[in-house]
This record gives sequence, structure tokens and C-alpha cells, in this order.
Amino acid sequence: MSHRQKHFVTKEELMVERTPQELVEWFERKIQEITQQEGGKSAIRMREGYCKQLMEEIYPLSIFAFWQFGDKSDVTLQPVIGSQNYDVLIIDRASVPPYESKLEITLALGDEYLKRLMLQEKGWSPISGYIEKTGTKNKDRHLTPHLGVRGLEDYLDKQINLIGQALAVKLQKEYETNTSLLIMFEDAIAFDETDIKETLYCFIKNKLETEQTQFLHLYLVSSPKRIFIKWTPNNTSHSH
Repeated sequence: MSHRQKHFVTKEELMVERTPQELVEWFERKIQEITQQEGGKSAIRMREGYCKQLMEEIYPLSIFAFWQFGDKSDVTLQPVIGSQNYDVLIIDRASVPPYESKLEITLALGDEYLKRLMLQEKGWSPISGYIEKTGTKNKDRHLTPHLGVRGLEDYLDKQINLIGQALAVKLQKEYETNTSLLIMFEDAIAFDETDIKETLYCFIKNKLETEQTQFLHLYLVSSPKRIFIKWTPNNTSHSH
């Protein structure tokens, strides 16, 4: 990684406390700014330097901020980059005293890395289907796209599996009582969003009603920001 690539975005920029709308606007500006620079698209695709946190923490957070808070100005979000057991401090100043909660972010994206890698190496990547990788990074690596539109059932089975795996890892860890979990998954715009929402919500509800969870809320957001699902333990109502 070159000295220049390390500074497309800094840790200090990422950790600024912002309102939800400020965060969304800053992220969009930052992506535009980086992609217009030499090597910027590559840095984002391959998650170089703090572009990793930008895409894996700030991007899902910006989707969450858009759906959950909109243009509320009495809430601020402060990303925390490090090894603590949360990624974002949320401060709601509509309460007196202000109410602080925490958000943990994780990804359930499957072979999304291979799609980025193929885009980087070949200049294109399949929208549907999957990519088979042979060899290693240092020897005879070859990416083979398998094109074809999967059915809705296959897509949902894959997402349920990936989300379930991501959730299982987080359920094994200890969190403070005011911590929520945000999982970003890969959307398939070829399918109706209502079908996806209902199936994934039922999966989360059925899984977490039978397992002990310490999370305040569980959020699922899709990349891009088409789908938002919120589940609250011991609460039969839900929002999409």
C-alpha cells in the first residue's frame, strides 16, 4: 500500500460525531472525493487503509442513520474505531438527561469480496450468479464467474444462512445492555423487497425468540439502502 493510499480517509475523520443527516451527506461526499482521485476506486474496492472502516462500518451506519433517524437533529452518531465491543455511540438529546446507546455492526455479504476482486482485476463483475476462486493470492489465482439468475428461494436461503452465521458469532459475545446489533446483507434488486423483508423478519423473529439475546434491537439493512428491518425482543410490532 502506498503512502498516498493510506490517506484517502483518516481515522480522525471517521470518528467525528455527526447528526444522522450530516453522516449520510459526509459519507456520500467522501466516496465521491475518493473515487475522483488516482487509485481511489481501487482503495475502496480492496478496502485499503481506513477505506476498510469507511465501507464496512460507516457505509452500513449511513444506511441505518437514513432509515432510523432521517433528519433528526437531536441525535448524534459517533463511530469508534478500535477493539471495543461496539462500533458506534448513539446520543439522543431529546431525553433529559441525554440517552446513550451503542451499536455493533457486522456484515453478512458472502462472496461479495470475490465480486469486488473480480471488478478490480477484470473490470467487470456479475450482478447475479456466483464466482468460483481457485489458487491463492500469490499463486495461480483464477476467478470464474458462474452467470445466471438464482431464484428467490435460493437467494433467501443464502441470505438466511449468511445472516444466521453472522448473528451466531455475535450472540456468543458479551455486550452491555444498551447495545443494538446492525447486520448488513446483500440485496437482490431483481426480487420484490416485500418478499425479502417478510422472510428475513420471520427468520430473525423465530431464531431470537427461542434464543437468549442481550441486544436492545436488531437491525438488518441491505446494500444498497433499499431494505430496512428492525426487530425488538419481546415486542410483537416491527417496522420495515
